[in-house]
Amino acid sequence: MKMNRRTALGGLAASALAAPAIAGTADKAKGHVPPKPEIDGGALINRQRAYAVMEEYGLDGLIALDPINVYYMTNVRTIGVRFITEYPGFATMAPDPDMPIYLVSGSSAAWDIANRDRETAELMPYGYGGWNAAAFNTDGLPEEPTGGATRHYHFREDVELTAREQRWKAASDSFRDDIAASAAWGLARALKAQGITRGRVAVDDMRIARFLSQTDLPDVECVDGYGIFQLIRMVKTPQELAFQKLGSWNNGEACMDTINALEPGMRHSDVEQIFLYECSRRGNRVNNVIAGMPGGNFPDDGVLVAGKPYLIDCVSNYKGYMGDIARTFFFGDPPKEVEMRRRANQLAREAVFDAIRPGVKYSTLRRIGLDTMIKAGMPAHAVFVTPHSVGLQHDDNPMRMPNWFGVEAFDHVLEEDMTLTVDLPYLEVGWGSGHNEDLFRVTKSGYEPFNTERDPFVVL
Repeated sequence: MKMNRRTALGGLAASALAAPAIAGTADKAKGHVPPKPEIDGGALINRQRAYAVMEEYGLDGLIALDPINVYYMTNVRTIGVRFITEYPGFATMAPDPDMPIYLVSGSSAAWDIANRDRETAELMPYGYGGWNAAAFNTDGLPEEPTGGATRHYHFREDVELTAREQRWKAASDSFRDDIAASAAWGLARALKAQGITRGRVAVDDMRIARFLSQTDLPDVECVDGYGIFQLIRMVKTPQELAFQKLGSWNNGEACMDTINALEPGMRHSDVEQIFLYECSRRGNRVNNVIAGMPGGNFPDDGVLVAGKPYLIDCVSNYKGYMGDIARTFFFGDPPKEVEMRRRANQLAREAVFDAIRPGVKYSTLRRIGLDTMIKAGMPAHAVFVTPHSVGLQHDDNPMRMPNWFGVEAFDHVLEEDMTLTVDLPYLEVGWGSGHNEDLFRVTKSGYEPFNTERDPFVVL
């Protein structure tokens, strides 16, 4: 049996725990040096696009509860997100560029913001205690009750505090005697500070409407607008591109090294563990890996065998920004039919990428991919082509827009600084599977690859 990374490490599960979360020397030795983020500390949200979208759809504001959108708008992940709590924090934004974005959260976020290690939203803290069911009662109230409280830490007075500790103290002092009574009233305070006391606001979770019904803002109408947030996120800011480029590069290299470590007899859990190791040593976090047939894994009692084509589709992220890459691998000498389908798949990939530029529709890329593969001999029943935006979500584009816009679905148009992939899998039960997928940024005249484009078909 050949020696590969898994056997050389003497069992991956134990080794993965000890692996350093940095790029290894193997990457440099191969000549595949990952990029470094050119920006680290800037805001994530595309403010100008957000203002334009709000104007286009007649919105008086945005309110987010989904942790992805709150992070995007505020550049903060609250402790509630890490603990997977039901209501980890909110974000509010007005269509007025002079108004700040607010993070509505428990006061635990104050010190993180006070560290000043990146651009963040302003905090509108809320507390609990002193008022039963202060956060989530369902009875409308004429005015905000008193008694909201939070934990305050003690600062020693007989020592000189560090500059960071002084910022923590200033943050704590700023809300010591004035904190919103609940999450609902924290939202109300933020909206009032932004001048939003009436009108239509897009929310990504309709539970927000129940929160506001508990306050003195009866004229604020919440409308279901999850797609609005995705629509804004489709065009990336420089900070987002910096994070995603590194994350996607790491993801691609982790995928390629995972493929080269595979052997017949391995199970899907082995593939997952190898990919976990390869991502962790580069600083990425795993989202998902698919090998074999999507949803079913390997058809031969769950193990890899020689003589069959397999796809592998890998997704991981750096600071939340995802990479997405897919390849085909084969143990042994590929027969004629496998080679024909490999060639058809690669021709389709080349044709699709030749067409990428601003102004091109998703449907055009889909048609080019399908037509090219089928013309080259791929059975029509075996293929599908799916362009999709990638960012803080694997599918980072709105699948639909709410009917209050009068539009049910979009055929999205490429714009500069979108980041996306075009899925080009071919699947046939009883034969096998293959795939060829790369993440890219749309440029003024074409595209910039965000992962290695090498080895679309790997023979092991």
